Amino acid sequence: MQARLIRTDGILNLIMDISQTRWQIVADRVTFENARQDPKFPFVVAIARSANAVTSINSMMLRGGEDVTSRATRDRLNSYLMASALMYEVFKLIRAMNQTFQDDEIFQNGLRKLLRDPTAQQIERNHLNPVRHSAVFHFAAETFAEFIAKSTVNECIFARGEGTKKIDVDYSFGDVVSAEILVGFAEDSEEFYAALGNAMQKTHDLVDIFSRSAERLISFHLKRWRFEKKWLPS
Repeated sequence: MQARLIRTDGILNLIMDISQTRWQIVADRVTFENARQDPKFPFVVAIARSANAVTSINSMMLRGGEDVTSRATRDRLNSYLMASALMYEVFKLIRAMNQTFQDDEIFQNGLRKLLRDPTAQQIERNHLNPVRHSAVFHFAAETFAEFIAKSTVNECIFARGEGTKKIDVDYSFGDVVSAEILVGFAEDSEEFYAALGNAMQKTHDLVDIFSRSAERLISFHLKRWRFEKKWLPS
């Protein structure tokens, strides 16, 4: 990438050339044909896909932290629920990789370590598993019924919104029950909000560890397969 020095008030500032800020990691036909003969290649593609999904959902979770509208609240909670379900699938993928990557030092010291981490195991067992199976990738009415039966609220706020647009409608009660399924406590219990906050923080940390480990694995193997980085004009 080109750069240029600009003197401002006697201070040198390094300014990146904005005409070259876009890039691609690419392989020519021969390089690609060689790479896809490697049994590790489909797994690296799958890890890259899962990293894309988790990063996109995580960015939604962090967006608009000061926005307290029904729409923003709905999107933040749903992005967290979705991230939890996606991380459950990530664990399944990592387990499937173990045989093919058993001699891969980057994998064994990165993604594989997630499976042996006690905190990650606890998150998967107590939070990722139930919400994935009952409230995100499946909608299990019988599980919803179980948690609805535990509710002792004096008022059931089923939906909220601002204005008349459909995109601003938040069916909040369904999401509250989903959060109850995730933490195992009723929303009106003393433990609910502390448990939810704790689960959200631990899941966010887990996503961060996964993203960094996935990036190291992907980068290592793309270099090994001789993919190249090319800068493109903006």
